[in-house]
Amino acid sequence: MHRLPRAATALFIAIISTSPTDAQLPEPVINRVLPAGGQRGTHVDVVIVGSNLTRLKTLRASHPGITAEVVEKNRVRVNIGNDVLPGSYDLQTVCENGVSSPRTFVVGNRTEIGESTTANDDVMSAVDVPLNVVVNGSIEPGDRDCFRFTAKKGRRVLVECAAERIDSHLRAVLEVFDERGRRLAVNRGYWGIDPLIDFRVPHDGRFVVRVSDLIFSGSADHFYRLSINTQPRVAFAIPAVIQRGRTAQVTLFGWNLGGESKTTTPMDDTLNGGSFERISVDISAPLQPSAVPLRLRPTQVSVDGFAYHHPGSSEPILIGLTEVPVVGDATGNHTATSATPIEFPCELSGQLAGGDEQDWFRIEAKRGEVLWIEGFGERIGSPLDLEISVMDQAGQQELVRFTDEIRNLGGRRFPTNHADPAGRWVAPRDGSYFIVVRNATSGLKADPRRVYRLSVLREIPIFHLAVVPRTDSPQGINVPRGGRTAVDVLAVRRRGMTGEIQVRAKNLPPGVTCPSVWLGANIERVPLVFTSDRDAKDFVGPIQIEGIAPNAEHRIASGTTVVHGGRPQGWSRLTDEVSLAVSGDAPIRLLANGNEPRDHHLFGKLTVRHSPGSIVDVAVQLDRVDANHQAPVKLGGVGMPASVRNQTVTLPPGREQGTISFYLPPTMAVGRFTFAVEAQTTAPWPVGVAVARQKPRSFTAVSNPVTIDVQPAAFVVEIDRDAPRRIRRGETLQIKYTAKRINGFIGKMHTELYAAGPVIGLRGRGVTFVGQTESGNIQIIANEDAPLGRQSFLRFYAVGVVEDQAVYHGSAVLNLEIVE
Repeated sequence: MHRLPRAATALFIAIISTSPTDAQLPEPVINRVLPAGGQRGTHVDVVIVGSNLTRLKTLRASHPGITAEVVEKNRVRVNIGNDVLPGSYDLQTVCENGVSSPRTFVVGNRTEIGESTTANDDVMSAVDVPLNVVVNGSIEPGDRDCFRFTAKKGRRVLVECAAERIDSHLRAVLEVFDERGRRLAVNRGYWGIDPLIDFRVPHDGRFVVRVSDLIFSGSADHFYRLSINTQPRVAFAIPAVIQRGRTAQVTLFGWNLGGESKTTTPMDDTLNGGSFERISVDISAPLQPSAVPLRLRPTQVSVDGFAYHHPGSSEPILIGLTEVPVVGDATGNHTATSATPIEFPCELSGQLAGGDEQDWFRIEAKRGEVLWIEGFGERIGSPLDLEISVMDQAGQQELVRFTDEIRNLGGRRFPTNHADPAGRWVAPRDGSYFIVVRNATSGLKADPRRVYRLSVLREIPIFHLAVVPRTDSPQGINVPRGGRTAVDVLAVRRRGMTGEIQVRAKNLPPGVTCPSVWLGANIERVPLVFTSDRDAKDFVGPIQIEGIAPNAEHRIASGTTVVHGGRPQGWSRLTDEVSLAVSGDAPIRLLANGNEPRDHHLFGKLTVRHSPGSIVDVAVQLDRVDANHQAPVKLGGVGMPASVRNQTVTLPPGREQGTISFYLPPTMAVGRFTFAVEAQTTAPWPVGVAVARQKPRSFTAVSNPVTIDVQPAAFVVEIDRDAPRRIRRGETLQIKYTAKRINGFIGKMHTELYAAGPVIGLRGRGVTFVGQTESGNIQIIANEDAPLGRQSFLRFYAVGVVEDQAVYHGSAVLNLEIVE
């Protein structure tokens, strides 16, 4: 083992202690866009606040009808076309260093005003505003903003505050007071933690709305959009899902939906002392999911849907899409005797408005039939915690219960755990069975918003993809010229989906490449690597990431962003698109090859056949723009399958080539897998300027993707667990080992001491097993001048021979330390 000089070691410690964010080119980040929205058909001047926004060029929006022009350093004029429907869209800065992560920008259909510059901290100093207006403001520490409106008795005024939904830190509280300062209504959370008050005006007069923070916190990042509205607003719909390509009659529930229309029917609701109205409309569903201008949580990546815009409403609603018929909600199906008969495959859309309400459904199933049963509640914005049970033919014995999805595939960057149940059920015999849907956290109070979807389907595999940043902080996808950038592609597998998924990029700009990668069997994350040529031109625009799998529908990946870093539970959301920028220049580039031929003294050049129980040697090369700069390089794996232990290797200063190795355990599944290699080092920066202006900076470079085909093993090599772990210089040892044939292999096996690169200081005599032989010894001799320490991934390397050709490969790591 080569040891680093002390100075180099100190520098290396500085490198590895650098955070991932610091180890990259400066990433532009938007902290806030103020105001966070505007009225369609108008323009609004916004102020952009963030970091690394050097030479702001423009803002780009996820809707082509939203354009921008820089007015001055950080002030941009946003033009909103008449064709832009109300909803939430993404804005990104385009700067010298590329594109930022997105921030939410809301397009409305009402007059917009800014926060008053005069004091309006209490009811008596409230600022007068008209009805049907949106106020854009922010809350400072201990601050409270008050606004006064005038209304007639009986009017229905909807007071709503958007904060968390527009990427704000504000934990808003809404209150309504009369002119004498008496509080008439309060709400601390309706759309998640964003509040809403359905205010029935008790008498003619003036009333005051107060906005504050729940814990009296505040900052410029505690911004909000306050709506005081008498126009239509849809809360939810039943059914919440429509079959693809079909038209269905849908009942909309909300406020001010029908005016004096007789089709409007009040529905009992004790929330805020108000009531929902409902109106029936015909809605035609598209054949494929489409972009939804709503703030969507990470858990909603597995919900296919489209946006419905009700005339006059300020915000769309999400309607789900399904490939099977949709069964309407039944009334009175709350016991086994009144269960609704259904035929699967189908979807149902129901409502658990009562405190302890249950919905029962009866199915007929044959023995051995496999069903995928899934509920949607939290993922469609419904305030309930669904549980689903399958009951026996008598409705007495619970056969299985499905509850929360506790697995979090994306960690803090993209938390996917949720309260919706799903699972696989196999009918034990022919007959009738009951499916029971209940709310685990219902309580005593009724709530009509408790709408759910129930899927009863065949187990036909399906998957969803999300493009997830590789840091816990907001970050765009910026590819420097001559360099690479990686993102993680996360697969949410459903309905028994376990097979391989190929992921590929489409609509890339000239000069940018992105090789296909593979998610192996049951693998849920893979790195996707973009590479830019040195002469690629600057570019900013949307791209597509597509997933392909046998016997499953092709999927387009959803974009994602980290809204704010540093939250223990994470704070991220889906984005309208996946956008990429080519900008800047990379000081280093990393090349990797996990399929290089191996030199064998008996069999010559060997084409490596990867299999469980073998070792993958990845040859790497680091190319520097400044070849004179020398620094240690720490290598590690990126996106390794869960069963494969990651490794690190350090190359000393001046050495830009090396090998990093990974052991594939005997239990690893076969199939195609993709990973990459990461290098941490320093390099002079900026690139392309005079040396006197450059400074060494820590960088992390990712390699091209490394894809390996893991094929069934022919044998498994194991070193005796009691084998010596140390060898003295000049000593000779006998190391026991076995090479057990499996999967029908009967050929001979040759085993010898091996390392990626020469074996240093040790000699080993190879052994060949023929016939039934599967165990033996390899003699190891240590040279008198052998370097002290361990050699990385020293191994017993066996090849299996078929008709005098070395075909199969297997290894066992030899943990042997050379001592005095």
